[in-house]
Amino acid sequence: MKRPLLLGIAAVVVVIVVAVVAIVLVTRDDGESPGTADGGVSLTDVLSEDQRALLDTAVPSPDCPDEPVAAPDDESLVALDVLRVDGDCLVATTEYVAADEVDARREALLSEDGVVAAGVVPDVSIDEEDDRRDDQWPLDRLGAEEDSPDLPWPDGDGAVLAVLDTGIDETHPDLGDAVIERRHYPGEGEHDPDGHGTHVTGIAAARRDNGGIIGVAPRVSVLDVPVRLKDVNDNGPSWPTGLAWAVNHGADAVNMSFGGPIPANPDVEEAHNLEVAAAAVYFAVTNDVVVVASGGNCGPSPLTDCDETNQQQNPASLPGVIAVGAVQEDFDLPGYSTRNEFIALVAPGGGDAINTVVSTYPGGGYEGLSGTSQAAPHVAAAAALIRGSAPEASGDDIAQALLDTADLDPLDEEDRLGLGVGHGFLDIRGALEQVLGGEPPATPSADPAEATQAVFVEDDVVFAFDGSSVQRVRELDPGVRLRWADWSADRSTLFGADDGELFSWTGADETLVEAPCSWCSDDGVTPAYLEGVTVDGEAGDFVVGMDYSGLLTWYDAATLDEAGTTTATFPPDAVGSKTLLGAVGGQLLVHESGGAQALERVWLLDPASGAAEISYEIGGINQVPIAVAADDSRVAVVTGYGACGAEVSVLDGGDLTEVAGAPVPEELIYDEVFFNGDVLYATMEVAASDCSALQSGGLWRLDGDQWVEVNELPIGARPLEGIAGSVPQSWLLARSDGSVFDPPLDGTPSPVELPAITDGPWATPTRTEVPWP
Repeated sequence: MKRPLLLGIAAVVVVIVVAVVAIVLVTRDDGESPGTADGGVSLTDVLSEDQRALLDTAVPSPDCPDEPVAAPDDESLVALDVLRVDGDCLVATTEYVAADEVDARREALLSEDGVVAAGVVPDVSIDEEDDRRDDQWPLDRLGAEEDSPDLPWPDGDGAVLAVLDTGIDETHPDLGDAVIERRHYPGEGEHDPDGHGTHVTGIAAARRDNGGIIGVAPRVSVLDVPVRLKDVNDNGPSWPTGLAWAVNHGADAVNMSFGGPIPANPDVEEAHNLEVAAAAVYFAVTNDVVVVASGGNCGPSPLTDCDETNQQQNPASLPGVIAVGAVQEDFDLPGYSTRNEFIALVAPGGGDAINTVVSTYPGGGYEGLSGTSQAAPHVAAAAALIRGSAPEASGDDIAQALLDTADLDPLDEEDRLGLGVGHGFLDIRGALEQVLGGEPPATPSADPAEATQAVFVEDDVVFAFDGSSVQRVRELDPGVRLRWADWSADRSTLFGADDGELFSWTGADETLVEAPCSWCSDDGVTPAYLEGVTVDGEAGDFVVGMDYSGLLTWYDAATLDEAGTTTATFPPDAVGSKTLLGAVGGQLLVHESGGAQALERVWLLDPASGAAEISYEIGGINQVPIAVAADDSRVAVVTGYGACGAEVSVLDGGDLTEVAGAPVPEELIYDEVFFNGDVLYATMEVAASDCSALQSGGLWRLDGDQWVEVNELPIGARPLEGIAGSVPQSWLLARSDGSVFDPPLDGTPSPVELPAITDGPWATPTRTEVPWP
């Protein structure tokens, strides 16, 4: 079964380092690549449409040709890996060419029919630390009864796990019949000259009832896929060719406990080389293989040996791969474990000096080692045993279940708030239950009708939060700003406008509709959204805009096609120019500026009749967007003849009588106003001498006829209610030190997944006042 998956590639491998604490990996399997780093390059950019189409024609089969060639004695020659589709097969080969001939040979290969990619894949290397322990605390932490060989999950029978590593000593008594096939290569020596691969394999697949240890999946079948490492298997094949072989030979899951740093600015040659890795990963994930790798040993410990602390690494930037961080026996993050946004979840990996993970070692022995290399096989084995129990489950379903059910609760509270833990600690039984169709123990989704809906901008990208997850909505052209946002009554659809377009977006199926809007860039112009309105005899839901003369243009909410125009009618003395401010209680709120009597008023306009009859006299023009309470009982309007000295008027939503009002505090100007329950809040800014914004002025609450400061930090803020999980209320905050949920949410999105807010946030008003944390 093939599955489409959008993969993002952040950059190129330079030297991949395995580590007993390997350095790597990544991802979220949600159709896009929420784990991709800022500035990451999507797979569409790395692999062309033709390359991906060619890969999609390949069908995994053990009958596909595979003939690794011996490495020549001439060390000046460079290994050029080639992936080509031959008939229905993806075939991986290696040629050895002179360094100065690589570019020419690669170009010649790429001109041949069937060649997907050709490039030089850098070596991988190992960095291990030895320390013995006598028990298997990782299984206890994962939910097994202490010291018992019985496991509370299936044993992996029927599933195949590929281990890409230093090789496996298949003669170890505790591995028994685990290894069913090995990818041999010319010139190979010992099947595991280092021990790393045998150790990783024992964690996943050690057999029970033989006096030794027991693996997470003690009946899973293993493919031994040795790969070329720095100082180990020097003449062996590269890991992308090994990954292609594993997929062809029936792997259900793959473990890769290695990685290396990525250059900040990959050059053309490095980008070409990346195509080989990208093609291999694409081939795996589009054929339902769950790919797992270690998340990296580049944490803040002074004992780590990395170019940079918490550095971005490969394969960590290849979405489609699940990046695993490590925890020690007390569930704390060890110092070595990388803390970055690519970590998807954590599993037992051992401590910095104690609490190592005991597993099989060449020669029939056992060793205790620590690292994210040890954490990854716990997750890979979990993926394999789930496939064994649910053969029809897609790779997407299995990967998503591992992420959905990962649990933050056992982890140290400080670790939970930072990077490096992803979705939480591996929950094998929970993931299995979700895939088998039981009620997943993961945090339930929020009810959109009850949950606050929020929208914000990071740089030029609009994101939405629906109470349970953050989703990408659309891109803005450079320099264009989001001017308006509103939601349907059931909160399923977001409507918005930027400087040149109207758009609607339905989060459930990620349907985006866009339409040009010539008037959207006019100063002070705000659209409105109304439901159940009759326009030209047709009832429906509409987005509406108004020009300064009072001409209303209506757009069908489903298609954003223009549906007609109507002209609003005002009393004879309402001769000033008209500006639409928004909607309240099913009516339009319109500002009238100046006129013969020099009146400044706001009017309620009935959309059915087009008549404006109720008004409230104000002073000046509108300064910031209006705020409307959740039940439409109140509307707040900020007006003045400039930002300095502006006043807020809180009016009854039905008859525009004044409920409350207050001037702006001295030396401040309004940024945004919004209702939190029936209480008005505002974010403010410090005013410069020309009344422009100088810096953030914090968050304020209207108490009677005066403003009271709540907190000095927020640049933008919105209260949230109806959130899925055990934290039903929170605040979404944009601050100078980053964007946060306060208090933190216990599900998604984690702090890792929350983009940096550069404009906004905006949100539906809460029904009750959410206390400041």
